[in-house]
Amino acid sequence: MRRTLNSCPLWAPVTASIAGLLGGCAVGPNYQAPQVPVEPQFTAKTNNALAVTEPISERWWQNFNDPVLNELVSRADMQNIDLRRTLLALEEYRAQYTIDFSKLFPEMDTGLGYSRRRINGNAIGIQNSDALQQSFSNWEWNIASAAWEIDVWGAVRRQIEAGVSRVQMSAAGYRAALVSIRAEAAQAYVTIRQLQAQRKAYRDLAQGYGKLVGAIEKKVRYQAGSKVELGEVRSRQSSALAESLRFDGMIAKQLSGLCILLAETPERIRALVETDGKVPTVDMPIAVGIPSTLLMRRPDVQAAERNFQAATAEIGVAEAGYLPRFTFTGNFIIQTPNFSDLGDVNTNMTYGFTPAVSWNFMNILTGAAEARVKQAKARSADALLQYQLAVVTAVNQVESSITSFTAARAVRSNFSDSAREIGASYDLAFMQYNAGTIDISRLIEFLQASVLARNGLAQAEGLVAQDCVELYRSLGGGWENSPMPSAVEDVKRFNPTPTANDFLAPSSATASQSNG
Repeated sequence: MRRTLNSCPLWAPVTASIAGLLGGCAVGPNYQAPQVPVEPQFTAKTNNALAVTEPISERWWQNFNDPVLNELVSRADMQNIDLRRTLLALEEYRAQYTIDFSKLFPEMDTGLGYSRRRINGNAIGIQNSDALQQSFSNWEWNIASAAWEIDVWGAVRRQIEAGVSRVQMSAAGYRAALVSIRAEAAQAYVTIRQLQAQRKAYRDLAQGYGKLVGAIEKKVRYQAGSKVELGEVRSRQSSALAESLRFDGMIAKQLSGLCILLAETPERIRALVETDGKVPTVDMPIAVGIPSTLLMRRPDVQAAERNFQAATAEIGVAEAGYLPRFTFTGNFIIQTPNFSDLGDVNTNMTYGFTPAVSWNFMNILTGAAEARVKQAKARSADALLQYQLAVVTAVNQVESSITSFTAARAVRSNFSDSAREIGASYDLAFMQYNAGTIDISRLIEFLQASVLARNGLAQAEGLVAQDCVELYRSLGGGWENSPMPSAVEDVKRFNPTPTANDFLAPSSATASQSNG
């Protein structure tokens, strides 16, 4: 049975690629933005602390109205080491883009050389070669020599498209790191304030026992009190002090993590937080928007999509391996024995021009070309799955953050009521104990209930603040109107169909606006 070229599976990718070329397209599939269905609204229940309106570009940490928090986030922006490393990764991708872009142009060089030689005629079998025994000079001026592989199939253009996407992916990665680092700095600070509030609750408990010790000692002096009760209360006072000291170690750990995050020494950060302060809160509704706009706002989702676009473009680069390569080489050289004659172009010029075509058909016969295409397609499919995972993760993070934030506010409200009620009850119970209407055990119960309520309130306030920060983080905002480093802002000029102007550095005016 006779088989045609098109009927042979081995040559099918080759004929498909040639058909694509004749259709005026670069080899490989064109990118199409992936579509992932999402709900029109977030399904988590909301309350008056949340708004379904679209989030505006805001510096969310300033909503806590805490100058220390503002200072810590500002330092994190400037000093965090991981954030600075993402800028280096961006510079690496920008440099690779420049390398890929340069492949559109021929490689050219020039040079000047000198040699002095003598040929031994006897060595090459020439009789009476006395004339060849004389040495002679040779000057060679390579005015220009060039080698150019023409991008007939669009493989270089696909490589540039992938490079642009990688640059944009890296810029989105910087923004994602910025959102995450700001949230980590805020959560560390909130945790420190929460632990300080819990420590104060146990210190106040120790002071309450101290006040009770004084009352019992007064009764003992008048033989109206019990030394057994006095010993018990003193023991409880020591236990409360020991419990308060436990928080010092936890605060030190949070402080250490914050110092690492800000690349600072402990002394400088400790000076900002060593004085006890309230757990910061947000007193305005938080806009959460809808899932579809979340995907455009989350930088990690944007980075995943740009990665998928790059992987799609790289399929075309691999498919070009089925096709022949077209190259042109040429040179323009002046050769003369005298340096002074280098300017005599008409007499001493030599040149060459060589068009060539090469086709590594063994890559097709051995299956190497097909394997590279399969490899590229597998990477593209994996990148698509990564994008889908990023979308699912983003939506579910917001859903869970809304639920956690709403629940934490309800917990805080209950502990606030409990702390207020038990505080008033303890003051009354202490008066009743001095009057002899209740015993010491009843008073201790009131005192312990008071500290439990205050400790629970401190934890609840910390949880509300942390869940609020996590909600802001999951919404992905806070960087839209923030000044970006010039390397990030400059990404806007990169495009998949570059021109010579894209290869040039931005103007000073543009750079100053980027830094502003």
